[in-house]
Amino acid sequence: MVNPAEVWKSKKHSFEVWPDVVRHAAARTPMAEIDTPDLERMKWYGFFYRKRDAPGRYMNRIRITANELTSEQAREIAAIAYEHGHGIVDVTTRANLQVQGLGIEHLPKVAERLAAVGLTAKQTGHDNVRNVFAHPFSGVLPDELIDTRQLCRDVTALFVDSREYSDLPRKFNICLNGTAEHSVHFWTQDLSFLARRVGRQVLFQVLVGGTQGQNPHLAWHLPVLVRPDQVVALTAALLDLFRVEGSREKRHQARLRYLVERIGIEAIRAFLGDRIALRAWPDLPPPVPAGRNDDLVGWFPERRPDRWTMGLAVPLGRLSWRQLEALAVLAGRWGGGELRTTHEQGIAVLGVPTGFRDAAATDAAAVGLSVHADTLVRNTMACTGTQFCNIAVTETKGAMFGLIETLRQRALALHGIRIHMSGCPSSCAQHFTADIGLKGVRVRRLLGTREGFDVYLGGGVAGDVHLGLRYRLGVDAEQLPLLIEEVVGEYYLRHQEGETFSAYWRAKLREAEAAKVGEDDYRPSTWICERCEHRHLGEDPPVFCPGCAGVRRLFARVEDGASAPAAAPSPGGGIAGARIEPGAEAPAAPARAATPPRDDGYVLAAQEHALREGAGVAVEIGGHSYALFRIDGKVVAIDGLCPHEGGPLAEGTVRRGVVTCPWHGWTFDACSGCSLDPPGNDVARYPTLVEGGSVYVKPDARSVRAAGGAAPARVLFRLDNG
Repeated sequence: MVNPAEVWKSKKHSFEVWPDVVRHAAARTPMAEIDTPDLERMKWYGFFYRKRDAPGRYMNRIRITANELTSEQAREIAAIAYEHGHGIVDVTTRANLQVQGLGIEHLPKVAERLAAVGLTAKQTGHDNVRNVFAHPFSGVLPDELIDTRQLCRDVTALFVDSREYSDLPRKFNICLNGTAEHSVHFWTQDLSFLARRVGRQVLFQVLVGGTQGQNPHLAWHLPVLVRPDQVVALTAALLDLFRVEGSREKRHQARLRYLVERIGIEAIRAFLGDRIALRAWPDLPPPVPAGRNDDLVGWFPERRPDRWTMGLAVPLGRLSWRQLEALAVLAGRWGGGELRTTHEQGIAVLGVPTGFRDAAATDAAAVGLSVHADTLVRNTMACTGTQFCNIAVTETKGAMFGLIETLRQRALALHGIRIHMSGCPSSCAQHFTADIGLKGVRVRRLLGTREGFDVYLGGGVAGDVHLGLRYRLGVDAEQLPLLIEEVVGEYYLRHQEGETFSAYWRAKLREAEAAKVGEDDYRPSTWICERCEHRHLGEDPPVFCPGCAGVRRLFARVEDGASAPAAAPSPGGGIAGARIEPGAEAPAAPARAATPPRDDGYVLAAQEHALREGAGVAVEIGGHSYALFRIDGKVVAIDGLCPHEGGPLAEGTVRRGVVTCPWHGWTFDACSGCSLDPPGNDVARYPTLVEGGSVYVKPDARSVRAAGGAAPARVLFRLDNG
């Protein structure tokens, strides 16, 4: 049986949604009134619905082919962000640009404005070939084997606006590298072309089937050498194979890697060889990864005489519209009007003459960007997180900014060590191939569930390319600084000469099992400076205060409970400790003493006014998650997590009593828990009771025991659905 996404894709090709988008824009249709399949189809035009960006806004992901951006294009994107969005432009790990916060009424005009400057957002999401990028400095590198920019454009022309290649089983990532050094990210693409000199020729080696995400896998080496004029044909042939033979049944096993696993790399080579005159090289050694990550920040000489590339570090890839506009202006003033986005979430200005280097760097510094960024800014990466992303389980940008600042105050430097933070298993920040990878999770503690991170060490380059090994599970955000300081400090102290951070920790963890972090693990003492109130976490106070430069004796240790702030009621009278999504009403009862136990097994879950038709409320009782809905006036409760991959059902859309998982589209009868598509994956339903304006749930007996009796539930969030 095909997965739910294939069902709605077969009913209406996603290209056909554009007239509906125009109609919704004219009518300013609320997101809740647009069918979910049409919201998904809008991703074929680069517009992504953001339920968490109340009252329901959209993100625009712009395709930046071959990393190339002109001053005119950059200024137009900045203007769009200022006029119609939140003023935010994010650089992604595929070198796209993303504009956050668009209203439905803006989308057709945004598409027109992009087209007017030669840009498009088409097919940048869902089951399409994503942005095709190269080395960010391709075409100007002095020692580049081959300029791959035109090949990127030719490959892109193959699939943009193609009805056939816009109907793949899952997404497909392609990149090319024309240099002799190949960095880590090429091993996690569906298709990579890596330049290699063979005699007087420059040919490409090929890697296929790499993934990050839920079940990461490094790419297989295809034992062939490809001429530049065969790149497009090979890409087309592999897409044909994937489109026809890729799985459309289990969506979580639909990427190209699963096809390679099923038929084997030799069958892939044979299929391609039947269509293209490829020369087989059975003894061809696989490409060797570079011994370090790409260095894209600083001044780099170009092959053009007296010209330089200015590589700038963009903290976590987040630009304001003013910063992007300023870069567009300085690129035109001091360079040739050329910019490049990078897969490291950075940006570069090309063609700066030697005599104008200082002037260009000064203009960049005036808007907070520098070629001299510290090691924490240069070596950290974060995805969008729960601020905007529908499927993230943790906030990332804010958490990583806080982590950077804390590590900076603790004077920690990252020499050749990268920290990547993803808000969910999808790994958009590529945490599996970072030296220190942080994956967002929900952390269960005695007092409820909090946001946290699983920690991976040893990803990236350790002689060869490796995926990170689990080091600690379920680490609270406030525990991260000390943990990172510990693992980095141990490496600096104990590593052998020439040994990378990843190599050191892989050797140490090879036989170790991932350990659970306890409630008090990595929770240091809190010290307060009595002069400026600066707080320091550590076993000892710092030598001097980072806030006021005061000496160590000014610090006093806070004893447990000595200065804990009184618990304040949640906005609108919510249960203390409840987490409520931005823009949502507080659904729970006012903070008060625990509700006396009932003798009928029911537990207080929420206030009745919090539940509306088409709305979901997630609650937790004894560590177990429940999803509450109002269906035809009746309150019902089912398991809160989808049995597929743990998607939060309370965040799903509800139509005619059917709830759709927001992660992968599985559907369930909200009243009975019966799984509709695919069948045979039922979730449990639980009795409910409404009395005196309060909603009670009769939970699983094990949950009651875990809660120590019939304690009130913790309300995690309430989300209006449409």
